[in-house]
Amino acid sequence: MSFFNRRVGLFLLLDAAILLALMGIFAAVNHAFVPAQGNLNANLQITPTVVAIPQTLTVRKPLGATLESKPGDEINIQKLVSKSVKVLNHKIALGENYWILAKNNNIDIMTLIGGNPTLPFKAKINQDLLILPRKGVLYSVQKGDDLKKIADTFGSDVKTLKDENGLSWWKGIHEKDVLFIPKVKPLLMSKEWIDYFSKRGMFGDPLGRWAKINSPYSYRTDPITGEVRHHNGVDLKAKYGDPVYSASGGKVTFTGVSGGYGNLIIIANGNAYTTYYGHLSKIYAKTGQKVRRGVLIGRVGATGRVTGPHLHFEIRKGNKPLDPLLYI
Repeated sequence: MSFFNRRVGLFLLLDAAILLALMGIFAAVNHAFVPAQGNLNANLQITPTVVAIPQTLTVRKPLGATLESKPGDEINIQKLVSKSVKVLNHKIALGENYWILAKNNNIDIMTLIGGNPTLPFKAKINQDLLILPRKGVLYSVQKGDDLKKIADTFGSDVKTLKDENGLSWWKGIHEKDVLFIPKVKPLLMSKEWIDYFSKRGMFGDPLGRWAKINSPYSYRTDPITGEVRHHNGVDLKAKYGDPVYSASGGKVTFTGVSGGYGNLIIIANGNAYTTYYGHLSKIYAKTGQKVRRGVLIGRVGATGRVTGPHLHFEIRKGNKPLDPLLYI
């Protein structure tokens, strides 16, 4: 019996030791996961995970954001990667301007800027230009660029960039390489062009169509007096009786005869802008009337100081004449 009692005693001691060890482990775990103080609701609160933020963030230029170009942003055509895109080197000749060159080459002004990021606002004789064969831009690869980043910035795609520039997995891009990106608008241009495009479309064409300009906004020899004086608007070629529309919504502040303007309509368009419509044959608008953009207000005539029928159109701000072609 004594041997049996000794075995039972050993088992009891072993069980007690195991029980004490388990209790110790449970207490340690409970202490680690349950706060020592606070009520039940506080114990149930979840502590948010804190994520470290890098000291330097790479900010990608937003799609469509236009930045001002600076000296040094000129395109080095010798670095053009594409072998299929033929870019023309051109010197501006007497009588040429950007619009004529764009039309003659079946592109647009945006494409001219896309090949010449530092293009000055006014063309000069013998000025060098790169003329692209079709609409798009030339882009000089910057440090840290990759095809996806470039494609995202211009709203294009990687496949198009690869196809247009003959790129593949074994032929990548390098800093200062020049890529052709088709069917996109430039995101780099001079401040003058940025200002110009920000104003374009503020006013509609008062004839409802593009018309030939008989006399621009500039100094000219007066066709009647022969004096050199500033022409404060543009004379738009039109036939007698052609419709004249309000270039922008506003309130009619004057209708009637006014000196050399002949039959004249003046509309206050808001933000201190006013528009003048001169030499009319008929006036339909009434003083004090509110009109919307594109409303018929009169018809082309030859009243006032003129040599033939046309529309004299002015835009003023605070009574200061502005070049209408910058706003239409």
